[in-house]
Amino acid sequence: MLTAEQPFGNVRSMARPLRIQYAGAHYHVMSRGNERRPIVRDEADRDKRLEWLRRTVEDYGWQLHAFVLMDNHDHLFVETPEPNLSAGMQFLNGSYTTYFNRRHRRVGHLFQGRYKAQLIEEEGYYLEVSRYIHLNPVRARRVERPEQYPWSSYPGYHRSSRTLNWVTYRNVLGEFGVQDEAARPAYRRFVLAGMKGKLASPFARAFQGMILGSDNFVTRIRGLLAGTPADPAVPLRKQLGRKPSLEEVQLLVAAKFDVDPSRWSRGRRSNDAARAVVAYVARHLGYPSKEVAAALGYASTGGVAQAVKRIETAGAPLKKRVNDIVQHMAGLND
Repeated sequence: MLTAEQPFGNVRSMARPLRIQYAGAHYHVMSRGNERRPIVRDEADRDKRLEWLRRTVEDYGWQLHAFVLMDNHDHLFVETPEPNLSAGMQFLNGSYTTYFNRRHRRVGHLFQGRYKAQLIEEEGYYLEVSRYIHLNPVRARRVERPEQYPWSSYPGYHRSSRTLNWVTYRNVLGEFGVQDEAARPAYRRFVLAGMKGKLASPFARAFQGMILGSDNFVTRIRGLLAGTPADPAVPLRKQLGRKPSLEEVQLLVAAKFDVDPSRWSRGRRSNDAARAVVAYVARHLGYPSKEVAAALGYASTGGVAQAVKRIETAGAPLKKRVNDIVQHMAGLND
């Protein structure tokens, strides 16, 4: 069965908010305390949070380019060589929550819902994203200079003697040359330049607040989304292109299956696969079950649910036809 958590092709679309996973993806990830309450209370908590972060990076094979741990939230700039961001974040936040609740004798959620993840283009954004993260303690007036804040990856960028073996410094420093001896001072100057005046967030330019990159990168992500079954739990799908009408979906599916779509609305019993495909695609485009039932002649919304389940449990040939239809509709919106 296809679900929001399972792979389809080489991309995974996750439950809300946006979850797109693929090999080599880069993310800015933020986890915030529930009701903006602290996620760390003392130095022991900070040590434990970073210990779980290190274990996650090592166990899931991530490349962590930058991080900062504040009192009630943290920021990560992470690259995932394998499409496993969701699994890794569940491990990180779940394990730390168990520790935190046990130590402080509390129950309930520690974090405010699921983490927030923004996709970042692979090239051209290392400097801006890392600087914005590293200056977080300065903006919060916790310190005057970023190297004074120990709960961050910046000290390792500032001095080679303070590097952590589970942080990847090379990609950021590589923007200033191949030799770290010259790159570190150049990066320090770049970060300190961001303290002059108000530093604009690079994420203010992110498409729909979710994708930071060039127009070509946004187009690429659209293509990746087009290769997956539509998911009503992923609101970005509707934002990336015009939503086809129910009639358009019916006509397209009917043409692909070479059937007469007019019979579906006449209330006749019909078990043909094409009708079920229309129901499946329509529901995953966000159309209400009641509206789909009326358009396709189902006696109730339960019939629509059964049709959707039929497609979800179908064999590979039918799933491929559904995927082809989804991709064709995406192409109509370009």
